[in-house]
Amino acid sequence: MKSFAILTSWNLLEVNGEYYIGGTHFTYLAYASQNFDKVYLISSVRHTEYCGCQHNIGVFKNIEVVELPEVNSYLGAVFNYKHYCRALEYVRDKVDFIYSRVPDPFCWLPRLKYGIPTVMHYVGDTIDATLRNEKWSWLKKRVMIAGYLPEYRLTLKASRKARTYTNGTHLRDKLQKKGIQATAVISSTVCRADMADPTPLSDSRPPRMIYVGYLRFAKGMNLLKNLWLKLKETYPGFHFDVVGNGEMMEDVKKFVRANNLEKNVHMHGRIDDRAELRNLLRSADLFVFPSLSEGSPRVVIEAMSEGIPVISTPVGSLPGTFSDGDTIRYFDFDDADGAYKLIEDFCKDPQIYEAQRLRAFNTVKSNFTIERFLSQIYSID
Repeated sequence: MKSFAILTSWNLLEVNGEYYIGGTHFTYLAYASQNFDKVYLISSVRHTEYCGCQHNIGVFKNIEVVELPEVNSYLGAVFNYKHYCRALEYVRDKVDFIYSRVPDPFCWLPRLKYGIPTVMHYVGDTIDATLRNEKWSWLKKRVMIAGYLPEYRLTLKASRKARTYTNGTHLRDKLQKKGIQATAVISSTVCRADMADPTPLSDSRPPRMIYVGYLRFAKGMNLLKNLWLKLKETYPGFHFDVVGNGEMMEDVKKFVRANNLEKNVHMHGRIDDRAELRNLLRSADLFVFPSLSEGSPRVVIEAMSEGIPVISTPVGSLPGTFSDGDTIRYFDFDDADGAYKLIEDFCKDPQIYEAQRLRAFNTVKSNFTIERFLSQIYSID
């Protein structure tokens, strides 16, 4: 086995000398710990007195945390450039390669400044997400993109000299146009051994629905608002769970209160306990995903792995991975009417979705597990 370092902005918590991390990234670290002799985790750290439901990294004796200062923006990272350099200088002679997550700050640094063999993993598209941010003005979008372009150009330069992966074929195709050869992968946190046979769908009409993900403009929150109003008119007792946090949390809560939706829309916030999240997913009948910008949305994979039928926008890697009407059903971006129609279809003929979810479950089990995903991106060969 080998040693490698992970350069990322996972924002660890430090409590009394112990480091804690959320469930998804804890799962990634578990795989790395099992398959490498030594792992260096270079990440921003927040020193606090409370870790919530996060997981203690200390259970992995071969993982060493290399601290970066806590930062909340790219500009904050720029002011701490020397800390990134010192961290990389510390590991450069200890590792076989570095896994660098794009677009995290200075993801290009290991390859361009230190010449360390590097895996560049594109998990999203910053420029696309910026352009789709409904809250920002045209001018602010242009200013934000202009400020990011120097970092972006350095990232592209490093990618030409690195082993490059992308979440989905759409990102791969964009890079190919810039002369970068990349391999498309599908992000997953699903362990094959944990997949249990799907539970029966309920008799609720409309079906009990759920969204899991960030609460941001680029994730389609405005579509959800319009959808809830339509459901309220036809199905006054509908139930919709929302799991996640983000810049629109207070805005969404305010909308729910203003439209008397407190008994319908249940805001859970972020759930780090994987068992709790799995139980909530398995209690749902339909996963609704209205996102406008994605790489490879692993929450869709997770929903399918729990046997939940999915309706979604054709975002990111999904259209190239799951076929409409076979393993998933698509509605257009910002199309609340289209999403509502698919929910109506469920009410009229749930057997359509029964067949869909079983095909999706088996597809994930065969092709999209965490073992397959991480064996690709945590390798320089």
